[in-house]
Amino acid sequence: MPRINLSPRAYGVGLARDFFGALRRVARDRAALAAIILLLLPWFALVFIRAEPGWVESLGGMTLIVALFWFTSRSGAAPAPIVKRPRLEFLLALVLVILWVEYRAAMCGKFLPFLPPNFACYNNLELEVLPKLMVHVVVPVATLLVVGYGLRAQGLHWSWRAWWVALLPIGVYVALRFVMHPRDIAQFAEASRDNLVFHFFGAGLPEEVLFRAFLLTRLEAMTKNSGWALFAGSLIFGLAHLPIDYLVFTNRDWRETWLLLLTFQTGYGATFAFAYQRIRNVYPIAVLHALVNVV
Repeated sequence: MPRINLSPRAYGVGLARDFFGALRRVARDRAALAAIILLLLPWFALVFIRAEPGWVESLGGMTLIVALFWFTSRSGAAPAPIVKRPRLEFLLALVLVILWVEYRAAMCGKFLPFLPPNFACYNNLELEVLPKLMVHVVVPVATLLVVGYGLRAQGLHWSWRAWWVALLPIGVYVALRFVMHPRDIAQFAEASRDNLVFHFFGAGLPEEVLFRAFLLTRLEAMTKNSGWALFAGSLIFGLAHLPIDYLVFTNRDWRETWLLLLTFQTGYGATFAFAYQRIRNVYPIAVLHALVNVV
């Protein structure tokens, strides 16, 4: 029986070998290199636009999550599901995204006649969260169940491996946020349960189901390339935030809207997409997504 070397030196050598092997694979993959460059270009523009370097923390957080998901899953990514009709199913996913973007634009722009006079667009339970769950979760999941996809094929099943892989990235991300912003601990503890539940059902779960478990996997099946699929899916995810960025987060400033969309939201879209490709399970990524929104 072969002896297993558990020494720290042997572990370090193995880790370094895996790391440089991953770098060589990325270097040989032109699509992956192009996707990384295209995702980073808007961030480099911030060097000349932003006087304060606060954006570096956001970029560092995304990089950390990606690195930790690679570390905990370096034995191999989870296999992609078999997609029966990639183009038709991608079209359905895209139609659902467009419908939601149009609804949110009409809602945040206060063009809908049934909105109350004091309506504030962002995280409204009846007019935003419940319709979002319907469009992002109920319709696609039910449709795929009808055409023969089980919950496992949709990334909606219990997986010990997925949670084991995601546990370290989630824990380290939250811990570092609190270390860097100790004043946030009291605020988070005060409203953590309500905030986390709200953002899990209002952002984490619905967006991971539609954009990662549904849209990303169809892009992978269409392009036959995980790098291009990740980039395209992340860009669509960023563009889907255009109405709320313009009407709510940036106070109708187009320049700030596009900067926010192409950096923070597209960047986290790529981060969550990479994490999903490693585990192919919605629930841990949805929890991480909610924590990113809250912490």
